[in-house]
Amino acid sequence: MVKNQLLPLIIMMIGFSLNAQTADQIISQHLENSGGIKNWKNLNSIIMKGDALLSLEQSFPIVIYHKRPYQKKVIFMVNGKEMLNEGYDGKNGWTYNEISGKNEILKSYQPDSFEDDLLDYSKKGFTADYIGKDNSGSQECYKVELTKNVNHTTYCFSTKDYSLLWEENKDEKMFYQDYKKFGGLDFATRIVGQPKKGGEYVIKFSSIQINPVISDKEFKF
Repeated sequence: MVKNQLLPLIIMMIGFSLNAQTADQIISQHLENSGGIKNWKNLNSIIMKGDALLSLEQSFPIVIYHKRPYQKKVIFMVNGKEMLNEGYDGKNGWTYNEISGKNEILKSYQPDSFEDDLLDYSKKGFTADYIGKDNSGSQECYKVELTKNVNHTTYCFSTKDYSLLWEENKDEKMFYQDYKKFGGLDFATRIVGQPKKGGEYVIKFSSIQINPVISDKEFKF
């Protein structure tokens, strides 16, 4: 009786182990193929420039500043002037208020870390599970889910070269296309976002600077 009870448990434990190992291998291969784990860890600042297509009628130049550990600034150029879309100074989130004509604190702002969750995911408290294959357009991909508490994000990596094709969380789904190399690291230069509330936006990057010197003054809003 003891053996009969233990056998299903052993099989289940082996299955979990293989599942976790497969997810870890996929993530590790993705990081290595896209520039190498060491190089991603050495990324400390970035400036990205391009255009944001918010609708058929709205298109604006966009500039993104991001610096370890959490400082961030996203601006649109509207009629030749900078307009803050979102910013984080290390303590508070900010955005431009059209009514007041000033940048104001966003009390509910949740900053995203500079570093991707996939890098050292287990040290950040995430678990990774391989949940099967899928087709993204004409490309087959491996689906991996990262989980931390109630937060779940699904990633789909190309079975051909392990590039990230799309990711999806509770708020939106983002597609990554037209990869190019900047400073030895691969970046998608076209991102299509589909918020769960509806609509779609496209961001196209024409310039990405790796580890530029960014003054803290850029994050004073």
